[in-house]
Amino acid sequence: MRRLLVALLLASAPALADEAGPLPGEVVTRIGQVAALPADARKVPGYAGAWRRAAAQQQVIERIQALEARGDKPCRAIEVTDTVQAAPDLIETRPQRVHHALERWTVQACGTTRVYDVWYRFESGASRLVVADSGANEFQAVLDPPYRRLRELAATRQAEEAGGGVRWLNLPLPADSMPVANHSGKDGWSADFVPLGDAPREWTQLIGVQGLPPGKQPGQAVRLLEGMQDVRARRCGVPAGAVEALLPEASASGAAQTFLVCPQVPGTNYAELAVVKAIEGPDYLYVVQRAWRLPAAKADTLVADSRGPRAAAEAFLAQVRLCNPAVDRSACPAAYPR
Repeated sequence: MRRLLVALLLASAPALADEAGPLPGEVVTRIGQVAALPADARKVPGYAGAWRRAAAQQQVIERIQALEARGDKPCRAIEVTDTVQAAPDLIETRPQRVHHALERWTVQACGTTRVYDVWYRFESGASRLVVADSGANEFQAVLDPPYRRLRELAATRQAEEAGGGVRWLNLPLPADSMPVANHSGKDGWSADFVPLGDAPREWTQLIGVQGLPPGKQPGQAVRLLEGMQDVRARRCGVPAGAVEALLPEASASGAAQTFLVCPQVPGTNYAELAVVKAIEGPDYLYVVQRAWRLPAAKADTLVADSRGPRAAAEAFLAQVRLCNPAVDRSACPAAYPR
């Protein structure tokens, strides 16, 4: 029966599936498959190149090559031109925890443009990878409800992006970043990343990203950061710092940046400092911070000792921007998963 099922799948549309087992380099984490990749580990452009492990990228490439080689006009001159997160990831929790993800890979095959669905099923000890022609895989979608749901979500996302009201956030995380927390609800979403080896609570460096409901009045980015400065001043007993309004890019209506200093976090023996950037998009107010901790000291001493970390934070935030996928997504080579 299993051999017959596989034959039916392959006859219905070009597709290649892995046998059950862990995907190379992939770890099923509590909050999903989100971790930065070093640039030299990227085999393809776009989303998969920035967020998917190099060995997993290579598996997809090999399956696309195999599919193209067995077509009516076999082709070996294949180039991956783009990869995108096609739909929000799905997490099953019962009877066991399974993480489903869908990407769309665009390739040039001997002068012909093709788009492939890349469906990951991450399950401890039993992960699977399916690569199939994006436009001709309805049969498998009928057999696999999670895959069908991912395709439905992908169609909804395509419509939203075509309407111009959705933005992508470029977030080129350092290569050793690991996810430690995330949240999603009606009040927005957030995620935190720390360097490999740092504890979730006792971190030395942290990158936080948030998406907050957008306001109707302009200047929301400046007002939010001014509020953060006021809270920090009251909590830490220091004067509120300046907030700099930035020139917004074409895909944003406003942006601002500030430097937060807390000489001693109440109840601890350490200081916290952060550079924070807020960007106004039509879908969210995006807030990204890069923070670090030092031993508690006077504010002017901390500022002097933080020239290096502050420069690194500002260089990182200079790359954080929005792009409109309906017009141009080239400004977001490390688009943050949505």
